[in-house]
Amino acid sequence: MAGADTTPRLWIKIYFGERGQLGPGKIRLLQAIDADRSIAAAARTMNMSYRRAWLLVDQMNQTFGQPVVATRTGGSARGGAELTALGREIVARYLALLDQAQGQSAEELAELADLIQPDD
Repeated sequence: MAGADTTPRLWIKIYFGERGQLGPGKIRLLQAIDADRSIAAAARTMNMSYRRAWLLVDQMNQTFGQPVVATRTGGSARGGAELTALGREIVARYLALLDQAQGQSAEELAELADLIQPDD
């Protein structure tokens, strides 16, 4: 495992009680859907099944009570998906929260990094 990146980073998961949760995996999925304009393509990018990706999108829709992704049926020629305004806002707010937390924790994270013993 020599050469592995041991830089400490925050991993934030937000719980909304019984409504669900939001974390880095779902955010990466939304970002992939935004980039690929397709749930299926985003799933392939993330090495997950289409069904898993669709279930995660559905969970987010239920958590927030409205669609985070808008889909168009019609196959590869006319179909596709894109983030709704809510989906874009969720990604932006999550990334801003992560950036803020990472910045405010930089000193403590550096001190934790100093505690890691080098590999032999």
